[in-house]
Amino acid sequence: MRILHTGDWHLGARLGSQDRTGDQMARLSELCDYVDEHEVDLLLVAGDVFDEHRSEPLGRLMHQLARLLRPRVEGGLTCVFLAGNHDREYVFPLLRGLQSLVSPDGARRVLFADTPRLEQVRSRRGEPLNVLLLPYPSPSRYELADQRWPSPDQKRADLASAARAAIRRLAGQAREEKGVPAILCGHFLLRGVSEGGYLLTEQEDIPLEPNDLPSYAYVALGHIHRAQSVGAPHIRYCGGIDRLDRAEAPYACQAVLVELTGAGLAGIEELPLQGTPFAHVAASSEQELEDAAGRIADLARTLVSVTLSLGRDQGPAALLNRAVQLFPRMYNPPELRWLQSPTAPGKPEGLNPRDIAGTVATYLRERLAEDEDRDELVELARGLLTEVGA
Repeated sequence: MRILHTGDWHLGARLGSQDRTGDQMARLSELCDYVDEHEVDLLLVAGDVFDEHRSEPLGRLMHQLARLLRPRVEGGLTCVFLAGNHDREYVFPLLRGLQSLVSPDGARRVLFADTPRLEQVRSRRGEPLNVLLLPYPSPSRYELADQRWPSPDQKRADLASAARAAIRRLAGQAREEKGVPAILCGHFLLRGVSEGGYLLTEQEDIPLEPNDLPSYAYVALGHIHRAQSVGAPHIRYCGGIDRLDRAEAPYACQAVLVELTGAGLAGIEELPLQGTPFAHVAASSEQELEDAAGRIADLARTLVSVTLSLGRDQGPAALLNRAVQLFPRMYNPPELRWLQSPTAPGKPEGLNPRDIAGTVATYLRERLAEDEDRDELVELARGLLTEVGA
């Protein structure tokens, strides 16, 4: 059986002003090419499938995903989607309900797992495989929705215990089916891994220990965006399909092709994906902005952040406009860093850190100098600051 292990799609995630849907669908098209090239039997998505939760955008994402996967499913591919911490808790039950309504036969080849469960899937040739599915530990997914905890630490400890109990229970069920190989797919943090910048710390997350995992031929993990193995080559975080922010710029984007035979693990291959590049530009003149744009190899794809260093007597408008023209995928407004004038060091005139209301009023009068509603807006700001005691 050939398995394509992927995860952390985060479909619908944005970065500042940039819609990432085009990037994400391009990566999914690459995954589908690998499915075709390697005649993959099982597409195993190890959590955080969706970041979107609004109904209409989520519906559009599902339509695009279905358009890519439907011909592969009709050709014999099985797809298993596991719920991660970014998958809203109502989404998977909704998808299962719609699936049973419109395509009851297709339910056997497209599975949405948001509770711990053991699923048996089959290859294109009919070979069985048991998959232990462990979604991200949350109270509702692990039958602790009615529990009340005296502290966050106790809540995390109880959720970790529930996840361990689920692993033991499902492993016991798998052992009862003699002769059927088993693998595990989970979305959680294993203590000791190299965490990605998009994740919580161990103090905020729900870490499990590596020895909590059963000894299977392959363990497919999601939740950590940096692709890596954990203690052994067959225990793997696949990593994300694309970089979510600048902190992930060094990460390799990939999926993992796994081949299992009756004798166990036959091979593991990392399949690269063309992750979106990031660049940071620091400049103090239009020429420096233009030079930086010339050094970016694929400007149309690259997500760019910009820092502008300006003198106190230098207006930012021209540089801001030029940055917008040069960098089509600038995802946040440029950060402005004001250089101190040698003749006027210290705080700008009119700004007093002890007089917040006066400082805000001075700032607004300057920024809204040409706005006919300036005085009214300044008074509204004064009123709001008075309400909060500033």
